[in-house]
Amino acid sequence: MKNFRYLPIIFVGGALVACGGSKPAPAVDSSPVSAPEVKNTPAAPDLAPLPEPSPVQEQKVFLDNAVDRYSYALGVDFGRALSNINVPVKLDVLVDAMRDVLDSGREILMTDSESEAALQDLLSQMQMQKDIDEAAAARKALSDQAAFLSKNIQDPRVWVTKKGVQYVILKEGTGNKPKATDKVKVHYVGSLLNGTEFDNSIKRGAPMEFAVSAVIEGWQDLLLEMKVGEKVKAWIPSALAYGEKGAPPSIPPNSLLVFEVELLQIVGAK
Repeated sequence: MKNFRYLPIIFVGGALVACGGSKPAPAVDSSPVSAPEVKNTPAAPDLAPLPEPSPVQEQKVFLDNAVDRYSYALGVDFGRALSNINVPVKLDVLVDAMRDVLDSGREILMTDSESEAALQDLLSQMQMQKDIDEAAAARKALSDQAAFLSKNIQDPRVWVTKKGVQYVILKEGTGNKPKATDKVKVHYVGSLLNGTEFDNSIKRGAPMEFAVSAVIEGWQDLLLEMKVGEKVKAWIPSALAYGEKGAPPSIPPNSLLVFEVELLQIVGAK
């Protein structure tokens, strides 16, 4: 286990973190080790019962010298790497293993090959948990967008395109509507349902020019309804956008996309 033994932080911060994510499960089981059960001898009738054992107090760390500071910093760095692991890790066992390695008087309980096998098992479990978490997130995204669109359509200002894009008109247009064979110039801001912005032509300082037929289906459907000069806020269902796969890393699977779009110009036929 040469790489595992001598590069633990690189391993955790690289290979393991790649399987991490949003940390749905606690990375480290940080609960204190349970104290051994104390069985009190029944007290005589005229004696008060024995007091419960006092909880173990955590030792306060004082960072008043260089060794303490870099030791603590190393722990913070290692802890942050561990926090990206989306399966439980027993902190007390992990600390014992570190002591076994650092203290020549202690015995390491696993061989190199056993350690490698255990770490490969960890990677497999992390990938399995990542797949489970992503599938659950995708199902939730579908449910959330269905609930949102069902409520949003009740707003009397909301229009719906032929294929199901919902939009409200923020500024009326007076020009022509583009055709599927046209090229257009637009300004837009794109975000997820939770408000996370993933694209913004205004911040880039230049409008986008493209063929109507070259963009996602929801955009095509929307543009054919717009007049030059018109600005809208639109909600594009995932089925008319990036679907079950999404567009990683910015757009998760089954994402409802929210766009503010201003049609600036019809550039000409494709």
